Amino acid sequence: MRTGIFFLLALCLLAGTLQARSLTDDYGRTVDLPETVTRIYAASPPLTMSVLAFDPALIAALNFPWSDAQRPYAGAADGRPVAGGFFGQGQTPNFEVLALTRPDVILVWGGMPGVEKIVGKFDALGIPVLLVRNSSIRDLLTQFALLGRLTGNTQRADALVAYTEQTLALIDALQPKLAERKPVRYYFAEGPDGLSSECDGSFHLEPFTYAGAKNALECRMSSNYGMEKVSLETVMLADPDVIVAMEPVFADAVGKDPRWQALRAVREGRVLTVPSLPFNYITRPPSFMRLMGIRWLINHFYPEWLEGEEEARFEALFFPAYDTAAPAR
Repeated sequence: MRTGIFFLLALCLLAGTLQARSLTDDYGRTVDLPETVTRIYAASPPLTMSVLAFDPALIAALNFPWSDAQRPYAGAADGRPVAGGFFGQGQTPNFEVLALTRPDVILVWGGMPGVEKIVGKFDALGIPVLLVRNSSIRDLLTQFALLGRLTGNTQRADALVAYTEQTLALIDALQPKLAERKPVRYYFAEGPDGLSSECDGSFHLEPFTYAGAKNALECRMSSNYGMEKVSLETVMLADPDVIVAMEPVFADAVGKDPRWQALRAVREGRVLTVPSLPFNYITRPPSFMRLMGIRWLINHFYPEWLEGEEEARFEALFFPAYDTAAPAR
């Protein structure tokens, strides 16, 4: 088996010498690429999600399997092999799977710690690596544009960029009004027990920042991965105005738990559950779904400010061929 893998690696190296064009990535690196790009591996879930939005058929390998609820929205990417990736907690890709799938290009978040070593590992496969910015929701603009340049499908890129620009412009226009209001103090409850959260500075909290809200927790990040463990006593001291729960199991149980009932937000029924279909609106992974997540938060915090339903237009653009039998939210 190992002999076969090394043979595939040799083929990848040979293929890597047959380049036909070059492209400059987000970090100024000029990278030689095949003339035609039809298979892309993104080394972290947010970037994979951007490829999914652009064209599911481009995904060569996944970071993790789709859940049963997500599969109807995966389109041509359903059934792709799982290669893992770099997304915290010591996770690394399966290089044997990558050798077998042989993507035309690999996308890597350029802000990832130790990115030089990561690029070196991929270089051993002989597959071109592009470093991509992924620190802010605004980086979606350059990600979609990059995918257009890679594939030649600039019409699709322009449509996604235009929607992203429109949404960000709408959100930017609300910022002066939000600044005049006392910010909603929230606790972002992650995990089935609700006792994991994010500290200020985490990109997982970006939708809350745009929604005019303030993190009730005062803590420091220990890693980019987030999911910082906190105690119930810490949450009680924070005394949030609202709890925003990632897990429905926690949101359903918190009102029945006498320990959590000591919190004002729980007693007054201000516990929100983040929508998770087609994919999570806020994070895990932080993706283009945040364009809906920011609107969702604003609608709950300041329901008079945004008019009309946006889900149908959003899904028609980002999931044009999704299965209409997908489970309802």
